[in-house]
Amino acid sequence: MIKAEHIQFSVGRKSILHPMSFEVAQGKLTVLLGPNGAGKSTLLRLLAGEEKASKGNILINNKPLARYTIQQLALQRAVLTQQYAVPLPFSCEEIVMMGRYPHQQYSSRSNDKKIVERCMERMEVTEFASRLFHTLSGGEQQRVQLARVLAQLYHSPAEEENDFSNKILLLDEPTASMDYRHQQLCMERAKSLSQQGCTVLAVLHDLNLAARYADNIFLMKDGSLLVQGKSNEALQPSIISEVYETAIDIIQIDDYPFPVLIPSIHKQTLLNLPKNNTSWSLQQTHH
Repeated sequence: MIKAEHIQFSVGRKSILHPMSFEVAQGKLTVLLGPNGAGKSTLLRLLAGEEKASKGNILINNKPLARYTIQQLALQRAVLTQQYAVPLPFSCEEIVMMGRYPHQQYSSRSNDKKIVERCMERMEVTEFASRLFHTLSGGEQQRVQLARVLAQLYHSPAEEENDFSNKILLLDEPTASMDYRHQQLCMERAKSLSQQGCTVLAVLHDLNLAARYADNIFLMKDGSLLVQGKSNEALQPSIISEVYETAIDIIQIDDYPFPVLIPSIHKQTLLNLPKNNTSWSLQQTHH
């Protein structure tokens, strides 16, 4: 579980993230949505401990983030960022094995090898094991990196022997560059981990992936967390249209438990909305 208490982030005199408080629930897949420049990646870096909040507190499993050592954090949370620089010619298997580095003093080499094989299989990149990472397509590289962060969370190659209840997975645009099938695979893996007790927070741009897989939705705009709630509460046409400043229709399909979101062809596509419009009825986050 992640808890943020009145956190904010500034660079010099410029406020990047305005004060916000929230909880990312254990055993749930929470999706962070918002237009470009909303502050989503910055917020994820704060929660990962890669940046320090200018004000406020962040708690990881009820312990202040500042009290964790790098090693302790690495054993509890794994992070997928948007870009990874891999300057040396590593094989894909070596990249995934990097996820096991925090466990080296606790885990045998044979156990690490089995976990790496298991995670590569789950992300369907086994065939790339001996391939040099830089020779893969963008989507293939992303799946290898996802196998790496999965390997960081596991302590056993057997799924049923792992306890994910104190584990945290932070994903920044994990489906970027992936084809349609592997986008679903990625989100299925994230959802499965949340159902096993992991706290999962994913930044997405695809509203329909969020609608299908998210338990909870956070909506950001202009550095503020405007809405936090269950998926069916947050994904309302009026809310989404105002956040993205574009008219959205939401379609309910028989036998589908989640809605489909599409740009509206019946309304003016671009809305001339004032900044920081807070006219919707869903309770707003209090600063």
